[in-house]
Amino acid sequence: MKRILLLSLVFVFSLCACSKQSRQPPEPTVQPLPSPLTLSAEEDALMLCCEENRALLAVGHRNGAQEGPLYNTDYLLRWNYADGTSDKVPIQSQAYITSAVFDKSDLLYVDYEAADAHIAWSLIRCTEAGKTTLASGQADSYDRVPALFTLDKQPMYLLAEDSGLSVCRVDGSEVSAVLTVPDCTMLGPVAVCSNGTQYAFLAAVNGAAYGTVFICDGSGILRQKELSKPVTTFAITDDYVVCGLGTPDADAFSYETILIGDGNTTTADAATPMWRLAGSGHSCMYVDGAFAPHIFYPNTQQTDTLTINTDTATYQNWPTLFFSDGAGGYLAQMDIDNTDYFWHIAA
Repeated sequence: MKRILLLSLVFVFSLCACSKQSRQPPEPTVQPLPSPLTLSAEEDALMLCCEENRALLAVGHRNGAQEGPLYNTDYLLRWNYADGTSDKVPIQSQAYITSAVFDKSDLLYVDYEAADAHIAWSLIRCTEAGKTTLASGQADSYDRVPALFTLDKQPMYLLAEDSGLSVCRVDGSEVSAVLTVPDCTMLGPVAVCSNGTQYAFLAAVNGAAYGTVFICDGSGILRQKELSKPVTTFAITDDYVVCGLGTPDADAFSYETILIGDGNTTTADAATPMWRLAGSGHSCMYVDGAFAPHIFYPNTQQTDTLTINTDTATYQNWPTLFFSDGAGGYLAQMDIDNTDYFWHIAA
């Protein structure tokens, strides 16, 4: 009988050990994707948004301007990276597209162009039948051009004005404000990140030494958290908002993770800066000061380096961007010697 009990305990302990081991994140897989682009030396491409199986890229050329928009967007490329097909979406405009989202079969995007001493921006719905301007305005600089995102599959955008910040909902051809945050300004260019059910943005609130993180959902502001240091970048996962902190001149970096559910915050030192953070599922991707990619798991505070481009041994300041694929993984875009490469990362 004692032997049976002992074996049972061994079995139970082994199950516990397996359970603990199963909590470790699986090893990410990196799959190179055939590029949908063949660009000339004068052209450039920027991924604007991504969801499961499809992505949208803006393709344009440098316009020689000394200030304001330095590029004009020539066309959009709608890319089904699952089967490799793509199609061009003409825009017939001299503006520069900065952000976009899918809205079922439609595309929504924000573009801007220099207009006298201001920046003129427009929110455009693009359908098979043509383009419709849903909203427009003027800003003092490109830093204040609105940024699009989706919440509960509904297009939204964050708008910076003199009186504060506004979040607007786009429903068909109707645009309505759903949240207003007075007496604050953006930290740098207008930026917002969403996990589909919550979203976050950074703002400079009057009197605060550093940025404040606003975490919101469809009902409004869930919580706000003042940060203790300057912010390098930020991202949202299913459960956390992650902020990279520090300044290059101080050569000391850290990060804060904020649990969306209860606001519990963890702060830790970081060996490298976190640049270009992007969240998806239960992880974040970022690049360090040498543009080498890393994957970070906020629930365990685990950070791993991730080799994306196996053809070279080092990363030489190549522009690298990460986008959530809507299924817990990422699409990565990397510009290597003026050639765009793409990978799918399953995390």
